Amino acid sequence: MWLDRYADICRECLDLVAVYEASDGRIALLLRHTLVPLPEEFASMRRMTRGAARAAAVKLRRAGLRGELLVLQWQPLGAAAAIMRDWAVRYDADPVRRTQLTAVAERYAADERYLARQIQARQRQSPRPGGTPPAFAAPDELLGLQSWYDAMAPSWLSIEPLLRRALVLKTHRWIAEYILIPAADGLTSAAQIREATAGLREALIEMIPPDDRGLWSVWVALVVGDLQRALHRPSGDWNQAWARWLLLIAYSVPIPRERPAPVWPAKLTSLSALLH
Repeated sequence: MWLDRYADICRECLDLVAVYEASDGRIALLLRHTLVPLPEEFASMRRMTRGAARAAAVKLRRAGLRGELLVLQWQPLGAAAAIMRDWAVRYDADPVRRTQLTAVAERYAADERYLARQIQARQRQSPRPGGTPPAFAAPDELLGLQSWYDAMAPSWLSIEPLLRRALVLKTHRWIAEYILIPAADGLTSAAQIREATAGLREALIEMIPPDDRGLWSVWVALVVGDLQRALHRPSGDWNQAWARWLLLIAYSVPIPRERPAPVWPAKLTSLSALLH
């Protein structure tokens, strides 16, 4: 059970942002560090969080706290989001930072739930008679694609500025809904999928503040153009590398210039090299 004197101990731990308590007495520590480190940051973040968590745990144990201690930076993001949503907050040193970290965990958990629902829906559906699913839809290939996308989560969630991050994630969701899932189910022809890219352009433009649309419309045009070129590859080439290419397009298109040049270099308008 959490006691008032534990809060005094927590104030000595500068890296401790918040403490949560479950109904069964388990305690979760939220540190100041990011929940989604970049791949090159994993080792250093592990060392820093281990040191900060050990220091806090030692002080709390000496003060008499018993029971299981969890560190949210070490939990799967879905589990961390559930803890921050459902457990009681017993110590709150930095509400602003806590809110930031909670938003990151909730956003990632929402994406995981969405993908899980789409996979379940796909498993319940029957493919069109006589339809041949593309190579990326084979069970092992689909699992490999999902594992790759999950491993790239730190890169997706570290995109700056925030508008570009939102546009990239929106593009990913659109690709899943209107390209990958229909193609895997054999429910939509390649020509129909290509025609659907017009809807993506409209959806992205709606997300951009009116004052910024003149500048960011260049970015949207490049993303949609590269997707259309990717979709013109023969359906026999729609393998896992092709599916990754689709998801990397929006991530790889650069931020638009303040004054867009009338003609962009060819290297910025094609990502075909990723498949070779």
